[in-house]
Amino acid sequence: MAASAARSSSASENSYGSLRADFNAAYKKMTDSSREFNAVLMTHPAGLSAEAQQARKDGAARAYEDAHEQFMAAVTKLNEFMIARIISSRAALPPPRLTVARKEAAL
Repeated sequence: MAASAARSSSASENSYGSLRADFNAAYKKMTDSSREFNAVLMTHPAGLSAEAQQARKDGAARAYEDAHEQFMAAVTKLNEFMIARIISSRAALPPPRLTVARKEAAL
């Protein structure tokens, strides 16, 4: 039983590590694409037509939107994992003991 619990704990730690790495990578991608989007908005290269400038803005906006969606998916997965761990650890706890007041009320 102890070996099984150790394997389960190790698998859980590996899952957490993987989810956390995904979260960190998605966060970095989102912040990088946000910086890039802001840079595109702030710069106006000479010689670019209005259409070309708009295409740059649209591309940067799409990149940020995609990165934000990936980040939110990573947040959701990490939250679901953590909630499942909290619920499973709570189920392993013994039930709360009745207080004296609750025992008297039950009588």
